[in-house]
Amino acid sequence: MGAIEQMELYPSITEADKKAVRELLGNYPKMRLTVESLSRKESLTVKERQVYQEWSKLITELDMAINLILDDEVKKIIEHRFIKGRKYKFTVIQFQNHGMSVNTIDRRIDEGVKSIAETLKLCGILGVSWG
Repeated sequence: MGAIEQMELYPSITEADKKAVRELLGNYPKMRLTVESLSRKESLTVKERQVYQEWSKLITELDMAINLILDDEVKKIIEHRFIKGRKYKFTVIQFQNHGMSVNTIDRRIDEGVKSIAETLKLCGILGVSWG
């Protein structure tokens, strides 16, 4: 009888994966605006068309990954910090006003980044060079 290979439901996430996700999330607002602007142009250069296609796919995958965050509190913090493009300082202030400590906010951000990384890894997005 052959050996049984066990597959992980969600792949292991490394610090490099989390760093890559943070970078993608940091670029998210600008990527979204760029895609929206390019979609309104009548004709695109070769480079613009390439950026539009790649970034549209990436934004779609990021949106899906964010929507798959199960904890609503984590999702709200991720949306505030990255999707709305708020600075870390303002995210901390916003959620401290809701009774959270800085450590709790940091843990929630890390949970969200990890959840997004898991989804992006499953979809084959992590490890791919974008733009």
